Amino acid sequence: MIRLLSVLILLVLISACSNQVKDDPKHVVLRKTPLDGIWVGSFDIRGRGPYDFHAIHVGERSTAVSRKAKAVCVGQVKQNKNYYYAKYNLYALDGSPFDYARLTGEIKEGVIQSHFTTLNGGDTGRMQLNYSDLYDQPSSLELLEGRWKFTDRDGLAFELDIKNGVISGADSDQCQYAGNVSLIHSLYNAYDVKLLISNCDSVNGEYKGLSYIDDKQSVYLRVDVGNESYGFHYDFEKHTDS
Repeated sequence: MIRLLSVLILLVLISACSNQVKDDPKHVVLRKTPLDGIWVGSFDIRGRGPYDFHAIHVGERSTAVSRKAKAVCVGQVKQNKNYYYAKYNLYALDGSPFDYARLTGEIKEGVIQSHFTTLNGGDTGRMQLNYSDLYDQPSSLELLEGRWKFTDRDGLAFELDIKNGVISGADSDQCQYAGNVSLIHSLYNAYDVKLLISNCDSVNGEYKGLSYIDDKQSVYLRVDVGNESYGFHYDFEKHTDS
């Protein structure tokens, strides 16, 4: 009888400890796939190029930008063993959607090699992307605190403040910006972004996307967002008030 009680007490203690570990976020194991990350590379279009390409992959979500090709991409990526697949909505840089692209290829040892086809335009090409160690930097809301400024290729100036993940600001055309940026996982350099643009005519609306901090030279917050009508890319540089 005493032995039976001891066994029951031991089982209860094991169950309690197991539940405690399960509910403690410090013990949650993040399953990072080989596809997750910040990817940097280039592509050609019918042999013409190269065009730059910077992408963020988190789970099956992806956003990307090519400054030279003047395009923003929002879509999905998938992996099956070493095979890579992506489908993107294509937007003119800071403009409206113009096509869709499908990419198929392989991912191996931090390199993605793929072919792509645009569904409406019929363009084809090859792309190679390399994993960037920027993704391995930790993320936190504290890193985002402060004032961020950006001037686009048309001279439109943006100024945003971020505090506790809350975004507020305006541009030089008096368009208003509000929203939030949130952590995806503190171990990796990627953030969820939700942005509401108002007082801005046809651009008004809610936008969703991904961002990351690039501190290779200065400190930039790279942001890609889109909705059904527009896609935007921002290179916000962090400023400190003197």
